[in-house]
This record gives sequence, C-alpha cells and structure tokens, in this order.
Amino acid sequence: MARIAKNSIEAVVAAADMLDIVGQHTQLKKAGANYMGRCPFHEERTASFSVNPAEKLYYCFGCGEGGDLLGYVQKKENLDFAAAVESLADRYGVSLEYEEAGPGDADRKRRDRLRKLLEQACKYYERVLWEARAAEAARAYLTTRGLSPEHCRAFRLGYSPSAWRTLSDAARAKGFSERELLDAGLVVPGSKGASYDRFRGRLMFPLTDERGRVLGFGARTLGDDKPKYLNSPETPLYHKSEALFGLDKAKAAAVKDDRIFVVEGYTDVLALVQSGVENVVASMGTAFTEAQLRRIARLTRNLYLCFDADAAGLGAMQRALELARRLGIAMRVVRIPEGLDPADFVLGGHDAGEFRELAAQAETLLQFRVRSVLSAHDLSAFDGRMRAFAMLRGVLEEAGGPLERDEEVRAIAGRLQLSEDNVRFLLSGAAAADAREQSAVPAPAAGARQGHKPSGGERVLMGAHEIEVRFLAGCLALPVKGRECLAAIDDGYFASLETRRAFELVKKRLDQSEAGKSQEERQQEHTQAHEAGDGGDRESSGIMAQVVLRAAGEAFSEWTLEGLFLRVQERYVSRFIAKLKAAMGRDDSVTDENRLTELQATLHQIRQAIRSLPVDE
Repeated sequence: MARIAKNSIEAVVAAADMLDIVGQHTQLKKAGANYMGRCPFHEERTASFSVNPAEKLYYCFGCGEGGDLLGYVQKKENLDFAAAVESLADRYGVSLEYEEAGPGDADRKRRDRLRKLLEQACKYYERVLWEARAAEAARAYLTTRGLSPEHCRAFRLGYSPSAWRTLSDAARAKGFSERELLDAGLVVPGSKGASYDRFRGRLMFPLTDERGRVLGFGARTLGDDKPKYLNSPETPLYHKSEALFGLDKAKAAAVKDDRIFVVEGYTDVLALVQSGVENVVASMGTAFTEAQLRRIARLTRNLYLCFDADAAGLGAMQRALELARRLGIAMRVVRIPEGLDPADFVLGGHDAGEFRELAAQAETLLQFRVRSVLSAHDLSAFDGRMRAFAMLRGVLEEAGGPLERDEEVRAIAGRLQLSEDNVRFLLSGAAAADAREQSAVPAPAAGARQGHKPSGGERVLMGAHEIEVRFLAGCLALPVKGRECLAAIDDGYFASLETRRAFELVKKRLDQSEAGKSQEERQQEHTQAHEAGDGGDRESSGIMAQVVLRAAGEAFSEWTLEGLFLRVQERYVSRFIAKLKAAMGRDDSVTDENRLTELQATLHQIRQAIRSLPVDE
C-alpha cells in the first residue's frame, strides 16, 4: 500500500486537537499545564490519566499506558498507523499525499471510489426526500410518526425513487462504472445482463462508520412490499454484523454519560435523539453480534438494552449477555411499558427525563427474566408456584456467579414469602419436574386452601396422599411438634413410596444436627440428592416441593397437626386391618381374631381422639 507522505502526517498531527480526541472517551480536568481524567484503558475510580495537550502526549500512572496522539488513536480505535492518520485527516479536513504506489494502492483507491459513490448516492436520496413530489408519502410518514425534519436531516434520511434505474443512470453520468455500482451494493444484476437499482420506492437510512462515512443503507418500504426492511448486501465496505445505526452521532454522548442505549429500529434512535437522549444506537433487529459489542466497548462498558420482551427479544438479550460477559461489558434491560417501543414511548407524551427514569430502574437480564417468570404465573395458586419454580430453575442457571444467583434467590423468597433455604430447595429439586408432573400434583382438598385452618375435629374428606403431604408440611411448619410426631412413627405409616421418601427428607431437615449446617451445605445436599437419579428421585422432589410450599403457605396450629397425625395413624391402622381381613379370607388356616380385635379397638380410639380435638378459631 502507498505510504502517506511525511509532511501529510505532520499536517494531520498539527491539525488534530489532543483534548478533543481523548475527550471522546473520558472527561478531563485541567491540572496545571496538563489535564487529568480517569484512564480510558482500564477501570479506575480516581483520575490517574494525564494528557499534555501541547506536546500531544498521554500517560496513565495507574496502568502505565502512554504514548503520542497517533498511538492513542491506534490503540483506542483499534486501527493500524495508516488508518489512524486517515481517520484524523478525515476528521480535521486534511488532504493526504502518498509517496509511492504499492501493492495495496489499487485497493485503497477502489475503496475510496466506493465511498465517494455511496456519499453521492446518499446526497441524491436526501435531495429526493425533501424536494421531489414522488416522496410526499415518505414525508407524510415521518410527520405521522412525529419525527421532525431537523432530526431526519441530521441523520441524512432519504428516499429512493420507484423507477428502476434512476440512481444508477445518475451515477454512470458522473463517471462511476457498473462494477463500482455492484460493489457498493446499489444495484442488482438483471437476468439479461442489465442491472437495476436495488432500492426503489423506499425510505432510506444511511449506515455509517464511526466517522460518519456512508457504508451502506437500510431501506423501509412504505407500502406492502416484501421485505419490509431491505439492507445493503455484504460489500468491501459494509458488513451487517458490524453495523450500528447512529453510532457516529452517539459517540460523544456515550462517553460523557458512560453508557449507551441499544434499540431495535431506526425510528427508535431518531425519536430518542429528538427527545434529548443522544447516546443511543440501533442494532437493526434483535440480532446482536460480537463485532457490534466490540464497537460499543470502545466507547463505554455499560450497555442498556431496549428490546421487545417477546421470544425473539429475550433470545437476543440472552445471546448478547453471553457475549457481553466475555468482553467485560455490563448489560442491563430497560423495561418499556407493555405494548410500546422506545419511539412510541417518547413520541407519545413522555420526555427524555421519563425515559431516563425507566433507565434508572433498569434490571440485569437475570433480574428481568426472574421478574417476567413471576409476573407470568398466578403465585397465589399452588400449581402456579410450581410452574414458576420449574421455569426459574433454568433461568437461575444463567446467573453470572453465586452472588448474582443469591441476590435473586433473596428476591424470590421475598416475593413468595418463603425462607431463602426453602427457595433454594425448591429450585434444586421441584423445578426438575416437567409440566406433566406438575399438572398431576393432587389439588388441595376443600378446607386445605391457603389461609384456611382446618380444625382438628372437623371431618375433611382427604385421601391418604393428601393427608400425608399436609401432615409432613405441618411438621415443617411446627418443627418442635413435628419432631415429636415423626419420632413416634416410621416410614411404614405412609402409603406410597414417594411419601415415604418425603418422610425421610422431612425428618432429616428437622433433625437437630441439621440446624448447624449452612445454606450452602444444604443446597449442595439438595442438588446431589435431586440430580443424582431419576424416576423416584424426581417424584420425591415433587412431593417435597408440595410439602415445603404448604408449610409456608398454610396456617398450621398444634391441634391441626395433631389431627393430621391421628389421621395418618387412622389410615395406617385401617390398611393393616384390611390386609389382615384379606389374608383371613384367602386362607381359612389364618386365624388371628385377637389381633384383628386389638386393631379395631385401636382404630376406634384413634377416631374418638379425632372427634375430641378442639375446633381452631
């Protein structure tokens, strides 16, 4: 590639303002002959970055980064030497001279020609939008959206005529070739060799680099044409994966505010800038790439997403989060009122201050997803809670670390009025059950509703499963009485394998030795217990979820628990009697009338005790 002449380099350095360049990335304050600010190359709280504007030098006393003006631009903008000089020359209006032709000179000239062609196309589209009668519908659309001509002109919006070759004919008349039109992405090859304009009858949004140079276009139809939005194809200059609409306009404000808002569409950017929010760019859809994040990271490490909360938006946010973590970017989600996009919000009577209030309440993506799950379920219903926990387990697996996860566990516990330990247990086990398991959970019987206190003496028609689950829940809710009850029985008192397993788990949780264990130790035990196996382990975790939720959600008194304990015994003795009678009926040699009489007397005593229990107030 041709070398830039030495005198041109010197002219660029002389013309460039060191404070202006560095000021894009950090705020500087005068300190004697120099200026000080926070280092743009590493995170720091106190200013240790020094700039000498006279000699155009910089040095950070914190990280040791230092150099001259061109070195700063190279490092900060990720450019090679020649590109840094060209960038500054373009910014400060310095014409460059080159000493000799080289192998890359032809490529440089070709790219320069494409830039000139795209600049001419942009000017042409601008002129059509504001002057041509054919663009009346486009101007009316912008007015209807509430977008001012001033801001539309600032972003260089245009309109492409509906004729097939208007732009290409005008470009050829100015000396641009068919090959250059194709390479710039402005025309499409025809089936018989004759090309035609790619963009016709569309509102045009120029897509630029950080220096404001046109690289391509995004085009919106004003009718029913498909697709609704049409972008430039991949070209030597334009790469969709890197494109961010409005980045050249947002740079200074992003550095000053140390954050940037990312929206989906062009009009969202225009509307926010018009309202007074200047540090905003569009990713042009929900797709978000590493290249886009790297461009943002040059300006700020704080990114605020303003995407729709639909499936596509959530998926895009999750992908963006994974990329952002790798690049050290903090990402938060701005929750726009339901049914609105950012443009609707600020053009519908809300100002920049109100948008910034929403931003002040922005959540991490994990917080956003947790709140979304909780809001989407009826948390007053048992099934609703179970389904919420099933989803939350997967959501919390995306936590960036234990601190972030613990913070959300505390939030969930507060929202559901459960202990953090119970929430951790439910998240480790209950959420492993799928939707079919959850829908198969027996519904609470009448009198077992949350907030209702069934009396010890009232006759509630409940099956063995329901009685056993509520009894175990009562043991958890009243641990002293619970330990006393559980010590008097064994797992044979429970009718099914799953409730027998739940009995062992509840007994273990209430054991005095458990009291000294940390939440982390309990969490580890839960995780090991519920992830080690399948089948029965999954079923017992589902039953334990019911037990834990009921323990927290139902009002248990000691008389209630006593009544449930008696009913567990009643069912146990009844089963024993039934088995004995069946054995005596099958085999005449089995004669155990005395045992049968004893059991029937015991059953009668248990039922008498149930009837004698007081009624809870």
